[in-house]
Amino acid sequence: MPATAPSPAARGAGGDNDYYGAVLSRAAEIEQAYRALTPRSGALFARAGTVFPGGFTRDAIMRKPYAAFVTSGQGSVLTDADGRAITDFWFNATSLPLGHAHPAVVEAAERQLRKGTAYFAPTEHELALAELLIARVPSAERIRFANSGSEAVMMAIRFGRAFSGRPLIVKFEGSYHGSYDDVSWSVSPAPERAGSASQPTPTAESAGLAGTDGRVAVLPFNDAEALRSFITAHHREIGVLLVEPMANRIGLILPDDAFLREARALCDQYGIVLIFDEVIAFRVGYHGAQGLLGVTPDLTTLGKIIGGGFPVGAVAGRADVLDLSSPAQRERVTHAGTFNANPMVAVAGLATMSALTPEVFAGFEATGNALRKRLSDLCEGLPLQVTGAGSLFKITATGTTIRNYRDGATANYAWESTVSLALLNAGFLMTPGLSGVISTATTQAQIDAFIDALAQIIAS
Repeated sequence: MPATAPSPAARGAGGDNDYYGAVLSRAAEIEQAYRALTPRSGALFARAGTVFPGGFTRDAIMRKPYAAFVTSGQGSVLTDADGRAITDFWFNATSLPLGHAHPAVVEAAERQLRKGTAYFAPTEHELALAELLIARVPSAERIRFANSGSEAVMMAIRFGRAFSGRPLIVKFEGSYHGSYDDVSWSVSPAPERAGSASQPTPTAESAGLAGTDGRVAVLPFNDAEALRSFITAHHREIGVLLVEPMANRIGLILPDDAFLREARALCDQYGIVLIFDEVIAFRVGYHGAQGLLGVTPDLTTLGKIIGGGFPVGAVAGRADVLDLSSPAQRERVTHAGTFNANPMVAVAGLATMSALTPEVFAGFEATGNALRKRLSDLCEGLPLQVTGAGSLFKITATGTTIRNYRDGATANYAWESTVSLALLNAGFLMTPGLSGVISTATTQAQIDAFIDALAQIIAS
C-alpha cells in the first residue's frame, strides 16, 4: 500500500504541538525498544564511558540513549554490534558518495597499503588528486591539502587574513565550519541568548573560547540587506567573509541568489576574501555548489568526499592568495601536517572522485528530487518542512519555511530525535535531526522501505 501521513485534521485543535505530541508520548517506548534491540551496543557504550568523557569521542554521532556500534559497512548497509542490518542514509556525515567499501576504493587503498601508508616525501598520487580537483572546482587555481574540514577552514581563514591584511571574520548565524575557535560562534545558539534576528549576538558554541572582539562578527544568513549594511560600515576591518553555499545545520538549504551575489559584489568592492565552505556542499553537483549556483568565491574549503573515506581537508582557490604559502614568500603563510596529502588519502580520494562523473551527479539529482518530492507529499499539511538539494535531504519539525537559523530554530528537536530513533529501530540510520543523504549504492527498494517506515512512524 502507498505510504500515507495523517491528515491535517489529525493534528487536533491545539495545532502543531498536538501533532508532535503523538510521537513524543511514545518516546519512552521507542527508547525501550531500541535498548532491547541493541544490548551489545549498550554494553559497549557502558565500557566507552570508562575511557571517553560521557562515552563519546566524536560529538557528531552523539544520540540518546547511545549510538549503535557498527562492525562493518558494505554498500548502503551497516551491520551493528548486535548483528542488525541497517540501511545507511548518512554515510559517515555525507563523506561516502559511493557507499561503504566500494570495490574501486578498496582496491586502490589495498594496493597502496602494501607500499606504505605515509612518507616524509610527496607522491604522484597527491598531484593527480590535486589536478582533478582544480579542474572541477571553478575557484581553484591552486590547492593545499589538510587532514579535516576544520583544518581546511582554519587555513583558509589564515590565508584570507594574510592576503587582505585585516583581522575580522564575518560568518553567519547557524553555520557550522568545524571546531576551529574563530568559527565556533553562533552555530546553534539558544534564541534567548542570540540577540535580535537582524543583529545576532555572537554566542559561544563551546566552553574555552577566548572571545570575538576584533576577530569574529556574526550576521543573519540569507539577509542581503543586513550583509550590505554591516560590510559598508566595517569594511576597513573585515578580511574574510565565510559562507556556506549550502547551510547544513540551518536545514540543508541553498541561499538566495541575491544574497550570494551581494556577498560576491561586496567582497570585490572592498577587497574582502570570500570563502565558500563546501566541505559538505561540494557533493551537490559535479562542480560543487559554486558551479550549481554560479557564484565563484576566492577560496573554497573541501573535505569529506574528496578523501574516499579517509580523513581529509583542502583549501582551493586563487593563485595569488594561496601562493602566499610558497617558500618564495618572505612572510609566508605556514602550514605543516604530518599526514597532509598522504598516499592512502590520495589514492582513495582519486578513486572516489574519478567515479563521480557528471552522469552520477545527474543521477543523484534525479533520485534526490524524487525522494524529496515523496517526502514533501508525505508531510503535506503537517508542521514539517522538507529541504535539501542534490543527494541531500532533511525533514525539520516546524511549520515555518526555513530561510535562516531563526526559522530552523523553531523546530521541535525532541520530535526529530524521537523519530530518528524510531527509524533506527526500523533499520534506517539518519542524524538525530533527520538529515539524510543517498549514495550510488542506495537502491530504490531501500528508499521505498524508508518512506514506508517513516510514514508509519509519523502517522502513529
